[in-house]
Amino acid sequence: MRWKMSNKWHAVLLTAALVSMAGNAMVLPAFAAGMKEPGKAENAVPDGYNEKQWELIQDNVLEYDELGDRIKLFNPNMVSANEMYWSAMDDVKDQYMAAYHDAEDFKDDADDVRDEGGLATMDGQILYATLRAYEKAMKSAGDKISRAYNDNTKSDASSYEPVRKGAKQLTNGAQQAMIGYNMASAQKKTLQTMTEMYEKLYSATVSMQGLGMATDAEVIAAKKNLLSAESSLASLDNTVENLGSTLKLLTGWTGEEMPQIQTVPPVDLSKIDELNLQEDTASAIRNNYTLIDERHRKTDRSTTRVKSKFRNEEQMEQNLSIQMEQLYQDIMEKKKNCEAARTAYDQAVVIKNATEVQMQNGSISQIEYLGQMLSYYQADGNKTNADLSLRQAMELYYWATQGILDF
Repeated sequence: MRWKMSNKWHAVLLTAALVSMAGNAMVLPAFAAGMKEPGKAENAVPDGYNEKQWELIQDNVLEYDELGDRIKLFNPNMVSANEMYWSAMDDVKDQYMAAYHDAEDFKDDADDVRDEGGLATMDGQILYATLRAYEKAMKSAGDKISRAYNDNTKSDASSYEPVRKGAKQLTNGAQQAMIGYNMASAQKKTLQTMTEMYEKLYSATVSMQGLGMATDAEVIAAKKNLLSAESSLASLDNTVENLGSTLKLLTGWTGEEMPQIQTVPPVDLSKIDELNLQEDTASAIRNNYTLIDERHRKTDRSTTRVKSKFRNEEQMEQNLSIQMEQLYQDIMEKKKNCEAARTAYDQAVVIKNATEVQMQNGSISQIEYLGQMLSYYQADGNKTNADLSLRQAMELYYWATQGILDF
């Protein structure tokens, strides 16, 4: 047997370790993750994805609908949080397995005491009872730790919430960056075309001045427009580059290579009619992380403190309701702007087509033609900007219903 009668009180020395294990086992790390280890650039296809999806996610083309998956699978912070969490979970699992193993050892030792006739003496009976007690205690500790492990490895475990929140915030941030990138890129494209137009307009105005058909003021104005467009274009170059780099980092690309950032899909205006402000506000109140923290904030049980806490929660809910109303109205306003911009663009296309025919027929001057083309490109840029602004407003509203709204 492993336990000799001369060591009968040695088991008592395990008390501190046992109590410590049982108590600390429930202390889970604050960086808990919302899912298992994220997919990395490996051959294995991550859970929840098929081979085609995995292939597309790993290509060098970034689609708007891929942002959430790229954040989940490749964002360095998400990867780190998940690896840390599951490493901690492995440690917890080792603890309950060790507790069960120790319980089995205590059982074997107790059986040895009994089988070797130890129960015939008072010391033997005490040792046997002690070993059985420790067997039971270790088994109980193992069960407790095992339950903690099982509870905290469920997909909806509350300990996952910090990383769920992080994933939402990062995805929201990536969406805003991609929308901003698309806005700046569209403006850049429009400005490039407009700069070319202003160059032609300036040259044409200078030529007309030589023929006595344009004034000095008109030449100065044409030059001013050209310089302004060139300055705006240079500024947009920096904006596009910075937003692209931000998006690249958020979605986990490394090295010098820049992914091909695709356009943000246009908003389906019919979806806006499906919004239900009352239900969405209830979801926002239920899911808001700031409110959840306030609900869980501990306070003493004095009547004054409890009432103060309830008043604070009620005020926060009212503030959140107001913000949801504002977000909803912002969507409605930007929907109107979007509809107007689309209508203006359609009209500009008709005028553009007619202008091109007139230019071919020689019925309008080059300056008149360029002026109409400028109007078309401005209408095109306004349409793109209005659509992206609406998309931005809708995403903010959606994430507010998911708990991501500070107030």
